[in-house]
Amino acid sequence: MSRTKKRVAFTVTVTVLIGLALAATLPRVASTDAGGVREIHLVARDMAFYVDGQGDPNPTLVLRRGERVRILLRNADPGMSHDFAVRAWKKGTGVINGVGEAAIDFRAPRAAGSEAYACTPHGEMMRGTIRVE
Repeated sequence: MSRTKKRVAFTVTVTVLIGLALAATLPRVASTDAGGVREIHLVARDMAFYVDGQGDPNPTLVLRRGERVRILLRNADPGMSHDFAVRAWKKGTGVINGVGEAAIDFRAPRAAGSEAYACTPHGEMMRGTIRVE
């Protein structure tokens, strides 16, 4: 193979590899840009909500004004029914009967403030605050 053909083959190979690397990162970039949706993973277990991987029960969820949010709720309590609801905003996942998952998408209010969230069947124990800053 001539020297010119080797250079062309090398250039094409490098270009393809760079293109594949960029294509692999596009979904992550799109989900974190200014117009993207922020996901919050919650787990319902032992009659409390937890941010996945953290240990504080019924944490305060802090949102930015006007932010697009997706709450992903995983019910980890076999035989129990849980949901995630913000009654004042008329938003909720619907009840998950037993182990399972549900999601809710919404836009945070444009005004700063606080609102309660709760599990509808267990609102006395499973409740917390959403703070919009």
